[in-house]
Amino acid sequence: PEPDDPLWFGETPDDAQFAQAAGLNVARIIDSDRLGSVIGNRKCGSIIAPYTNTYAWAADLDVDAADEDELRAIIDQRLIKDDEELGAMRLAAEANIAAHRAAFAATAVGRTESDAEAAFTAALVAHGCRNSFNPIVTVRGEVLHGASAGRKLQDGALLLIDAGAEEFCGYASDITRTIPVSGRWSDVQRHLYDTVLRAEMAAIEACRPGVRYRDVHAAAARVVCEGLVAAELLRGDPAHLADRGAYALFFPHGVGHLLGLDVHDMEDFGDTAGYPHGRRRPTRFGDRFLRLDRDLQPGMTVTIEPGIYLVPNLWASAELTAPFVDCVNRPAVDALLADNFGGIRIEDDVCIRDGAPEVLTAALPKTADDIAALVNE
Repeated sequence: PEPDDPLWFGETPDDAQFAQAAGLNVARIIDSDRLGSVIGNRKCGSIIAPYTNTYAWAADLDVDAADEDELRAIIDQRLIKDDEELGAMRLAAEANIAAHRAAFAATAVGRTESDAEAAFTAALVAHGCRNSFNPIVTVRGEVLHGASAGRKLQDGALLLIDAGAEEFCGYASDITRTIPVSGRWSDVQRHLYDTVLRAEMAAIEACRPGVRYRDVHAAAARVVCEGLVAAELLRGDPAHLADRGAYALFFPHGVGHLLGLDVHDMEDFGDTAGYPHGRRRPTRFGDRFLRLDRDLQPGMTVTIEPGIYLVPNLWASAELTAPFVDCVNRPAVDALLADNFGGIRIEDDVCIRDGAPEVLTAALPKTADDIAALVNE
């Protein structure tokens, strides 16, 4: 610390206090600027966090980055959340739930996406939290990482709110709800919303110890196919359509990801975090965006977030749609595209337990009737 730090930052704990709070037995903590003189020409072992500044320090010091086995040692520790970590994540979930409710209350025909986002963020601040990522508050729900652009909320539109809270220790929550701006669902909106909700509930129910996460994704995909057949957007046997991957035209992303000290926990470690030895990402469209494929263990915390989207650019691609021309009701799809249907996603945070999973975000309603009632309040 510099002598004038108290002027700018007030009283700050020293390294020993930080170490004690973290439960670390510290041999020595050395400022990064002095590491070079300490290391000298020695060969040193190091684990380098995968961030730009630490990579730069490693290059200056001429030390080797962590290999895959060293990264896995960290990953194995962070995969399983202890009681204190889960307590922090529950706090983040509570703040997120309050913020979503505030965003619902700020939603009405004639207002804007920005009104809802501002209400969300204000509620987070009031709960002593901050955004865990840039909120996705948009009537363009088919743009998976789309941001608010201040668009007016029109009668008949759907507003997708995918946003997170991060509490003061850095633990995150991540919730998505999709709401009818007017407080009323059209028939097709209600049907597809209920389909996504059934898919989410099936995937959550599948989150049991020993279950492979790819099978959780498959459970959601099968329900999505059932709903799409019932809506006459797809034709055929739902199980066979799921095996073919036809759902990816409407549900083109993975069903979720790890959650913890980051909203996509350990994403900077790449697939080493999400995939154990011997497993690789699938190559098929849609499935290749699955961020996680581990066998679930008690204490692991994941998101479950299936969706149904009508993405114009996807349906304009002959390469992606050609394998499914026999089973797609293209006139029905085109009608929804012309109506700017958008997208529906429902997301909750789930901790694996011995037995039934714990849904950390269960207190935020998600049935179609409950969602409409909250908007109408």
